[in-house]
Amino acid sequence: MKPARQRARRPVAPRKQAPAPAPAGAVLLATVLAEEPQGWRVRIGARESVLPLDASVDPALVREALEEGARVLVESSESPVVVGVVQTSRALRVDRHGSVNAEVERFSLKARLGATLQTSSAFLRVKGSEVELYGKQVVTRAREVAKILARMISLN
Repeated sequence: MKPARQRARRPVAPRKQAPAPAPAGAVLLATVLAEEPQGWRVRIGARESVLPLDASVDPALVREALEEGARVLVESSESPVVVGVVQTSRALRVDRHGSVNAEVERFSLKARLGATLQTSSAFLRVKGSEVELYGKQVVTRAREVAKILARMISLN
């Protein structure tokens, strides 16, 4: 038998401490897992919770985060709440002058009932299967061929 001094001692592993709770008002990152009747199921670290959505946050924004796997922001307090979504891609922005400028590869807009593109004296309105174009002057230009396909043309 070895003397006590010669025995190999096992190194003592440090005890894992539970993470300290976040101070009230701290903002935590969470992953949205599902929408539930009581709120939104989110995962913060290894812990899952169902949290309400702050009134200032659009639920459609959180649904998009769920679909895309984006993170949400949770305000830590006695009753934690989802306060926003972490933006992970560019978005169209309206500048201080009310202008939107974007250069994109493709632009698609879908409206269930109708859409209107309007200036102070002209508009293009799409409603159901009807398209209305109004202006003081309507100009159609084509470099090669202009085709008009119709069953009936009515000019007033």
